[in-house]
Amino acid sequence: MVPLLLGVLIGALAISSVSTALPAIRGELGLSDTEGLWLVDVYALSLAATLIVASRIGDAFGRKTIVIIGLAGFAALNAVGGFATSGLLLIVVRALLGVAEAFVVAGVVATIGAKFHARERVLAYGLWTATFGTGSALGPVLGGLLAEGPGWRWLLLGSVPLAVIAGLLALWLVPDSRSSLRSSWDALSILSSIIALGALVFALHEALAEPLSAAVAAVVAVVSLVFFVRRQQRLRDPLIDMGLFRVPGFSPAIIRIVVSSGASAASVLLVSLHLQDTRGQSAAEAGIALLPQAAAIAIGGVVAPLALRWVSANALTVLALVLQAAGLGWLALDPAVVAVPLVLVGLGFGVGATLAATALFEVTTEDQAGQVGAIQEVGFALGGGLGIAVFGTIAAVLVTGGFVAAVIVAAVVVTAAALLPLARRRSH
Repeated sequence: MVPLLLGVLIGALAISSVSTALPAIRGELGLSDTEGLWLVDVYALSLAATLIVASRIGDAFGRKTIVIIGLAGFAALNAVGGFATSGLLLIVVRALLGVAEAFVVAGVVATIGAKFHARERVLAYGLWTATFGTGSALGPVLGGLLAEGPGWRWLLLGSVPLAVIAGLLALWLVPDSRSSLRSSWDALSILSSIIALGALVFALHEALAEPLSAAVAAVVAVVSLVFFVRRQQRLRDPLIDMGLFRVPGFSPAIIRIVVSSGASAASVLLVSLHLQDTRGQSAAEAGIALLPQAAAIAIGGVVAPLALRWVSANALTVLALVLQAAGLGWLALDPAVVAVPLVLVGLGFGVGATLAATALFEVTTEDQAGQVGAIQEVGFALGGGLGIAVFGTIAAVLVTGGFVAAVIVAAVVVTAAALLPLARRRSH
């Protein structure tokens, strides 16, 4: 697990650290506001767009192989980015880093799904969630410290030895696995999946800044996605088996992942803006105020497998989502200290995401681990984008009471996701 968790940690740091270092990067390289936005967003865009293809490569050639390739690419690209003197080059490097991390993530989640079972799998995903939460908490702090100290370039250069160490440990410790199912390399499926996911993530990120461009991208995403789904249903060896979504328990778990990750990501944005715009706090003070949520995500990932000794997985997942909804509702009351409600939001996400991710593999086979892992990670990525786009738009459109309305709507949606599987059972 150590090299796998190092790969997750490196990715979490890459995602979260750039935001606080962005002013320093923008000042040195002369980036425009739009270029700065792309520098932050392009990593997640390319990560989401290439996850399905990366998982298919892992199924065919070995999941250990793609983890090592991803980590090697991460080391090389960070070295190039650390010496970049052009903003465009740095944006391209960040895009390619997202592709490299897609290989790592696809290999990590598929390996966990294929090699761990029962409580071991829950523990493995708990450690995955805890590591991601830790990286998300440390990233903004690390980005700010390095930008103000030795320089932002050390965000990239410092990742090189971490990636090398993780790669060497992966060679030594990680067991290899691959799918016995026939691998599909249908060019139209691959191209349409990349276009659909890339356009959708672009639309989510640009919804507020460039609504017209976002609308065009959304149409492209929908058309590409419909084409992709229909093609998979016709192919004998599809890139993604659409039948997975008809497996009992699979679709509810995906819905929970999308909703819970969306609410968690949106709460970070909404609370940060609220503290700065309404209460007049500095960016640093807002960042420190958000640390309890990130720490609670890490704790939730560790607590989830332990709590299963006393509570069933479904009941614990529902409880976790209810806790997250309660934290969001508490934020609507605008408490003087936001730490406690943020802990509830983070703890609910940490526990709920761990168990929902585990549930996906419990209802599928080892051969499907690559596809399931890709779907899971796309769910997390799109959930975060949807949460920021939808709840952020509510807060922005409503000049008065926008923050309150947004967190209340988020709380209602999370509650609905918690109750969805119960309603489905009653209907049968």
